[in-house]
Amino acid sequence: MSRQDPQRLHYLDALRSTLMLLGLVLHSARPYSSGDWRVNDPAQWAPLDVVGSVLHLFRMPAFFVVAGFFAMYLIGRRTTPQFIRERSRRTLVPFVVTLLTLNVLQAWFVARQVEGDTSPLWSSVVLPQLWDGSLVSHLWFLVCLAAYFALTAVAAPLLRRLGNARMPWSANRWGPSIAIFVLVAGAAFYRVGIAVVDKLTAPLLHENVLGLIMPFTVLEYLPFFAVGLVLCAFPQVMDRFARVNFVVLGLALLGAAGVHFLAAEATTLQKALRLVSEVVLVWMIIRALFALFQRIANRPSPAVRYLSDASYSVYLFHHLVVIVAATLLIPVGLPPALKFFMVLATAAIVSLAAYHLLIRRSPLLSYLFNGAIRPGSGPRTGDSAVQGPAADGTSRVQAAGAKP
Repeated sequence: MSRQDPQRLHYLDALRSTLMLLGLVLHSARPYSSGDWRVNDPAQWAPLDVVGSVLHLFRMPAFFVVAGFFAMYLIGRRTTPQFIRERSRRTLVPFVVTLLTLNVLQAWFVARQVEGDTSPLWSSVVLPQLWDGSLVSHLWFLVCLAAYFALTAVAAPLLRRLGNARMPWSANRWGPSIAIFVLVAGAAFYRVGIAVVDKLTAPLLHENVLGLIMPFTVLEYLPFFAVGLVLCAFPQVMDRFARVNFVVLGLALLGAAGVHFLAAEATTLQKALRLVSEVVLVWMIIRALFALFQRIANRPSPAVRYLSDASYSVYLFHHLVVIVAATLLIPVGLPPALKFFMVLATAAIVSLAAYHLLIRRSPLLSYLFNGAIRPGSGPRTGDSAVQGPAADGTSRVQAAGAKP
């Protein structure tokens, strides 16, 4: 399988957890940003529009790269049935449980307290939202992961051969750089191609399937997951990917300029150039994140391990807390910036407390809301639980002394 050195991967555990926890920042900003959300405070703070746009640009793409990396790692260390069982436990169990508990409670609260809707809960609120996909809410990424894991399982024999293959070009001085260029260029062409298909088949790709997700969303993030698979298969490419130089900075600036100056243009060519600019910018940000976390978090850390274990459950719980806290603050005459920080702090504290005091201590709750067999057990490289919905925890990879 992948020849990646496990001792070099602690930073991916920290990065995955950070990206997930940034969801608290993103959703806490939504009530005070422009645009329609489940809760909209009349008081808004313009900088939060920028915060939301920036986080939306790179957070989930980077997350899916990490998810793809560890999916490749796991598929080489387990049989395909083991991989399917493990990934199903980590994704589908928390998804179904959270959907039918916290998200139903969220739908009830929004209908009664925000919209003043007194119609029957299940027939007029929950079932329509289940059908149109809005009940899934912040759990949409788990549907994407389930689809990608299914594709990984189908392609397992090919992926295992890829992971064991010896590619002379990867050891060449320019080989990894050329591979990264090909991956980014391919992602850019793919994104333009998806936009063309979307326009030709509109609105087919934006039709919600079984109340779960739009096909466009699955297709949009697929290249990030696929590149994660490749990075795990080829350590030299991964090593070069997690470096920042003047070329990376220059491409990031070029992509940012394209996104900024082509944003309001309407011609087909300009739209295509803007999409390419956005793809380039996103990939350069992801490379910068990999390089940054490799530099600052490439060692075992009890704090990182704890947050890694907690981040999944914290993310599942925070959305409801944000909605309740933001709703209660609407009549309070405080600056929107202060309200944002109050909502963020409340969501973080309440969600972390739920993990620390309940989920971490209860085998049942740990299984239901974290997909873990043992509460607070942390991931392992054997047949036991793997951390979070995305990946193996890298510090536990090292602790197990395993060589991928």
